[in-house]
Amino acid sequence: MQFHPESPDLRDDDLSRLRFITDLKRHLFVKSAAKNRSIYDARIKRPGDEDIASENEAAVRREEIRRSMEQEPYFQAWSSALRSSQDLMWEYVGKVVDADLPRLTERFETITVAEEAAISVKTDPDLPMPRYISASDTHRMPGSYQADLEVNDVRAGAIYDLGGAIYQLGIGNASGALLNDSRGRTMVSYLRRYYPDLAPRRILDMGCAAGHNTIPICKAYPDAEIHAFDIGAAMVRYAALRASGLGARVHFSQQNAERTDFADGSFDLVVSQIILHETSPSATENIIKESYRLLRKGGVAVHLEVPIRYQHMDVFDQFFRSWEQYYNDEHNIAGVAVEDFKELAARAGFTDILTGFCAIPGPDGVCGGLSQAPLQSSWYFVSGTRAD
Repeated sequence: MQFHPESPDLRDDDLSRLRFITDLKRHLFVKSAAKNRSIYDARIKRPGDEDIASENEAAVRREEIRRSMEQEPYFQAWSSALRSSQDLMWEYVGKVVDADLPRLTERFETITVAEEAAISVKTDPDLPMPRYISASDTHRMPGSYQADLEVNDVRAGAIYDLGGAIYQLGIGNASGALLNDSRGRTMVSYLRRYYPDLAPRRILDMGCAAGHNTIPICKAYPDAEIHAFDIGAAMVRYAALRASGLGARVHFSQQNAERTDFADGSFDLVVSQIILHETSPSATENIIKESYRLLRKGGVAVHLEVPIRYQHMDVFDQFFRSWEQYYNDEHNIAGVAVEDFKELAARAGFTDILTGFCAIPGPDGVCGGLSQAPLQSSWYFVSGTRAD
């Protein structure tokens, strides 16, 4: 069994293990998490927690709550189980990929020769890794995005592809296929709703990882020349293999989203999808500026992010919804949650700026209008136009 034509091959026992991990994570996320709120309400909550207005005060209180919760046996056990489920997921996925890695590597070498005009891959062995990537393993994925172990290595991308489909617990998938493409499908729905006349000739996907969310954009704009990049060489190699299997035409490269090697005004549409919360506040600003630099006059940039905005949450939820920042090596969730994206986009030069939450589209492909408050199963957006 395979999730898509070029995914790692799964035997029945592999599939059984991965289904177990998916069910365990769903139980921990959905059923077991709520008791943590009860513990906070009974033993940690203070008068005035509901009325904190200042972000500085809220940041101090979030840290106090975290230290207090870390002393609670239930939170210790729940967090340990969640972290262990993450580590077990990567262990199982790693074994699946390693068993099939020679075939995947050979397939990559085959497609880059056979489809040179349709798919290309450019890597940069001298590309410096920013500290927010090199200092830890993002998502606790061993080696993270930057692992590149041998010639034509695709391992990191294959692991991320399979692990990401499990980690999304099914919400990232459409039509029963484990494609983990909810961000790409939501992006396309957003573009069709708010930029219906946009007919981009050249599109850039910043921080594409294994290319999950590049594919829906390819399908939405089949006549466009599409470029996508990521920080990891093995990620973009596997992304090319994956795109080939799904019939997409993309030019992949290894680059840092804060400053790329593309010329000014190279694209009509620039997008990023859930990369900012894995960087830093300064990198977030640099990426927004870079997306502006890369646009032609009249071009559009759209950045999709995790739907965590602290102004809509009480101080406990601010802490709890940021669990992955503290314990899953995703270091800029709080930065994204408090960032004034409208102001950030305006400083970069954008006009006609839109911000808000957009629901993941259903079978009809329509996500509905933007909301200024979080929606169940949604992503957060900021978009703008280059007018000059």
